[in-house]
Amino acid sequence: MYLVYMGESGDTGNSFNDSNQRHHVHLGLLVHEGQCISMNGEFNALCRRHFGSPLGEPGTPSHINPRDVYQGTGFFTSWNPQKRADLIQDCLDILLRREVPAIIAYINKEEFVTAKSRTDSPYSFLGSPSEITISKFLMALNLFVDETNMSAIGHENIMESDLPVRDYSLIVAGQGKSVAPEFMNQFLHQEEEIPSPAVLENFCYVQSEYSVCTQLANLCAYFVRRWLQNPDDSHSYFDALQDGRVIQVIYPVQFY
Repeated sequence: MYLVYMGESGDTGNSFNDSNQRHHVHLGLLVHEGQCISMNGEFNALCRRHFGSPLGEPGTPSHINPRDVYQGTGFFTSWNPQKRADLIQDCLDILLRREVPAIIAYINKEEFVTAKSRTDSPYSFLGSPSEITISKFLMALNLFVDETNMSAIGHENIMESDLPVRDYSLIVAGQGKSVAPEFMNQFLHQEEEIPSPAVLENFCYVQSEYSVCTQLANLCAYFVRRWLQNPDDSHSYFDALQDGRVIQVIYPVQFY
């Protein structure tokens, strides 16, 4: 089974027209259940190396905030750029060594507002940018896991009508505000054909300070959003994730 740890970036802007956060990114890390223990152990070891103690202990942050560690704010105000870069790289290396797949869906929030406000708009019912973005994410996840299942089936059995499902996915979200429980039901009852809805379970929720992989997913989502903001600039962390076969799918929400 895959545990799909959701991260996001771009939901803290002042408005839908905030030029500093034009996009809202949802990212899922597909962590196979057999990888969880080693990833947690490696993360805890790097925290001891960088902070002297596990996260949440006196003198350490409760969790790694992507913006703080990248920009040198909050807990990391006194850290120099190289020290912060070393921490970021050590975190990303956990994913790069294992080639943990990441699936990404994102939305341009200004385009969302424009599409929603059009006369007779088919998007007028949407409550938040996350609603349609999560739907796109779930479709991309479903296709990815379905393809994984199909790749494990022999050619002689590929035309059978009742194919076995090797892998399921359980989505672990950081907050119910952005990833609302009803989004799964909306996705499963939409008109688009879903290859194999059996590969999806329901959402479960855990705060990032209690989930190593959620923190890693948030870190990745942050660097994806920075790349979307200025794609022509240099983005070494995003490039490393893409070249290292972590970033697998980037799915934009498009309005018609």
